[in-house]
Amino acid sequence: MTDSPTPPEFEATGDDEGRLRGLLNAASRTVAAGDAFSAIYAVRGRARRRRFVRAAGLGCALVGITAAAVVSGRGSGSSAPGAAPTLPPYRLAGALTSFNGCTDYLDYVRDEAAQRVGPYGLQPFGPYGYQRFHVPAPFGYGLTDAASGAALESVYKNAGAPVAHSATTVQVAGVDEPDTVKTDGRIVVSLTGPTLRVLDTHATVLGTVALNGDTGGGLLLAGDQAVVLSTTSPPPSLVGGFDGFGGYPYYYNASAPARAAIVDLSDPHHPRLERTFEFDGAVVAARLVDGQVRLVLRSDGPRITFQTPSAQGESHAAKNANRRLVAASTLGDWLPAWRLQKPDGSTTARQPLAACNAVARPRHASGISTVSVLSLDPQSDAPGAATSVVAAGDTVYATADHVYVAGLTQRPRPRQLDGPRCCTYRPARIRTWIYDFTIAGADRPRFVGAGPVPGSLLNSYAMDQDERGYLRVVSTVQTRHTTDSRITVLALSGRKLAPIGVVDGLGHRQEVKAVRFLGDAAYVVTFRTFDPLYVVDLRDPRRPVVSGRLEQPGFSEFLYPLPGDHLLGVGVALAHNEASKLLVSTYDVSDPAHPRRDATATLAHGYFAGYGNYDPHAFLYWPATDLAVVALPGTSAGRGEPGAGAYRIGAGGGLTRLATLAHRRLAPTRTVVVGTELWSFTAAGVLVADLDALGTTSWHPY
Repeated sequence: MTDSPTPPEFEATGDDEGRLRGLLNAASRTVAAGDAFSAIYAVRGRARRRRFVRAAGLGCALVGITAAAVVSGRGSGSSAPGAAPTLPPYRLAGALTSFNGCTDYLDYVRDEAAQRVGPYGLQPFGPYGYQRFHVPAPFGYGLTDAASGAALESVYKNAGAPVAHSATTVQVAGVDEPDTVKTDGRIVVSLTGPTLRVLDTHATVLGTVALNGDTGGGLLLAGDQAVVLSTTSPPPSLVGGFDGFGGYPYYYNASAPARAAIVDLSDPHHPRLERTFEFDGAVVAARLVDGQVRLVLRSDGPRITFQTPSAQGESHAAKNANRRLVAASTLGDWLPAWRLQKPDGSTTARQPLAACNAVARPRHASGISTVSVLSLDPQSDAPGAATSVVAAGDTVYATADHVYVAGLTQRPRPRQLDGPRCCTYRPARIRTWIYDFTIAGADRPRFVGAGPVPGSLLNSYAMDQDERGYLRVVSTVQTRHTTDSRITVLALSGRKLAPIGVVDGLGHRQEVKAVRFLGDAAYVVTFRTFDPLYVVDLRDPRRPVVSGRLEQPGFSEFLYPLPGDHLLGVGVALAHNEASKLLVSTYDVSDPAHPRRDATATLAHGYFAGYGNYDPHAFLYWPATDLAVVALPGTSAGRGEPGAGAYRIGAGGGLTRLATLAHRRLAPTRTVVVGTELWSFTAAGVLVADLDALGTTSWHPY
C-alpha cells in the first residue's frame, strides 16, 4: 500500500511553553533562594518520598513507543504555499515493523489513543506520575580543553587570529553538545535568555541579536553560524494537585514546537537571524558532528486540544468527548512535521519529517509518542529526512556515527485512569528500550537494532560504545523490596541488541549517582548512606567483573578523568546522614582492586536545589596549568561567598583552592579559557582573570 495523499494544511497552534517554564523556574527559585538548611530539608523530603515509593511498591514508567512522519501544513496568513515533497519509502525490519502507508499508521495511532484517552486528554505517564521536565538553566556552560591543531575554516570580518581556547565539556570527543557559551578562539558567543551576544577576545561585546521564544536548549557553533535550540516539553495541563510522589500528574493537551534558529555570525558586529526551523514536539537532544546537527525529537501526542471537566462529576462526558476527537482526528493531527520561519515572520507550508512507511513501531506497542532522528545542515533551508519510531525516548547517547535513543517502557499496558491520579506499576517490570541508529553527514539515519535492559538509566553517561562496537549500559532495577544496579553489555545480533554479559549486585539497596566509562573500565557511584565507588573490568565483554570498590560517606554526581589514572569527582558530603556541603575530590584508580581517595576540598556549604545530577557543562579542566574550575549556580547567600571554585590539581591528586570567582554576589555559572585568561560568565557580564594570577580580575558588563 502506498502513502495516501498529503493531508490538508492545518493551523499552527499557540505556544504556552513560556508560561509553563516560568511556573517551573519560580518553583525552583523558591528553594534556590533560601538558606542552606531549607535546601537540606528539601533533600529530606525527597528522601522520604523515595522511601514511600519503595515501601508502596509503586512506580510510574514513561509509557511510550513512537511514531513519525508525513505532514503538510497550513501556516499563518503570511505563509508561502507549497506542496510537501514526495519522500522515498524507507522500510525498517527486524526489531521494528514499518507501517504499510498512512492509512495503516493513522488506524494504529487512533486505536492506541482511544484506549488511553481520558477526561483530561492523553497522559504520557512519567516516572512517579509526572513528566521529567528538562528545563536547562539560562546560564553559560562549563568548558574543557579544545582539540588542538584543527584548522578554522570560517573567516570573520574584523576578527583576529584565533587564540588558545577551551571547548564544551562533552561525553564523547568530537561530538559537540549544546551550550550557552561557545568559542572558536576568534569570537566568543554567549546566550542569556533570548539575547545572543558576540564578543571579541578582549571581552568586548561586538554585536547582539534578540531571538523569539524560549532559548533554553543552548547553542551550537558551526563555522560562522550559530544554531540556537528551544527544547521545551509540550505544555501539559497540570491537574489535581500534588500527587505524593514528588510532582504533579498531568495530561497531554496539544503540542508546542521545538525550534532551531540559525544565526549568521560572518560579521560579528551585526549577527543576523537567517531562518528558524520549527518542529512538532520537543528536542530530546542535539549533537554537532562535522558541521551537521543531529537532532532527536519527540512528539507526545496529536495536535488536538482536548476537553477537560468543567465541574465535578463531568469526567465521563469529557472522556467521551475526547474519544470522539480521537476518532475524528486526521493524519495532519498526528504526523510530526516541520516548517521554516523567515526573519520577517512568514512561514512555509508544513512538510513531513518522514514518509508514513518510514515510521516504525515495536512489536508490542505501549504508547503513542513519536521519536524522530534526523540531520540538520545549518546552511540548508530544509532538514534531512527523518527516521521515526513510535517509542519512548528521553535519553540520548551519541558517537561520531551512532545515535542511541533510550526510553522507559513497561508491559502489560497500564490502565487509563478517569481522574488526575498516578497509575500503579510493578517496578520490577520496568525496562529501558534502546534504539540504535547509524548516521553519516546529512543522510537519512538508518535503524540498526533495538533491545531492552531491565530498569532505568541515570542519564546519557550510563551508556557507552567501546572500540569493538559493544554497547555497555548501567541501569538500576527496582523491586518491591530492594534496588540493585548492573552493567549490561549488548551486541548486535541481526536487528537486535542482545545481552552478552552482565555484572549485577552494584549498590544493593542503593541508587546510581554517577557513571564514567573509560576504555575497558567503568566507574559507578551508588548511594544510600555511604558512597561506594565501583571499578568494573570490561575487558572481557562476556564476563565483566567488579575489580574493586571504595566506601566513603557522601556521593559523587560527576566524574572526570585526570591524567595519570586519576579521577575528579564533584559531589555531596554527609553529616549525621544529611547533606552538609559540596565537595571536589580526587581519586587514584591506578590499582583497580584498591581505588583510593587522594584529596578533598570544600566547594560550598549546604545542599543547593537544582544541584542534583551535576551538569558536566558547568565544569572546566585546563590541562596546560592543571586547573579545574567548578561553577555552581544557585549558591546560597549567607553560607559562603557565591562563585566558581578554581583548584590546582597537584602531583598525586592534591587539591589547592586558588580562588573563588564572583562579582558582587553574581555567581558565575560557566567558565572558559580564552588565550591567557579565564572568563567567568554571569547573567550580567563577564569576569576576566589572568590564568597565572586568578585573584586579579576585571569586570566587563553586558
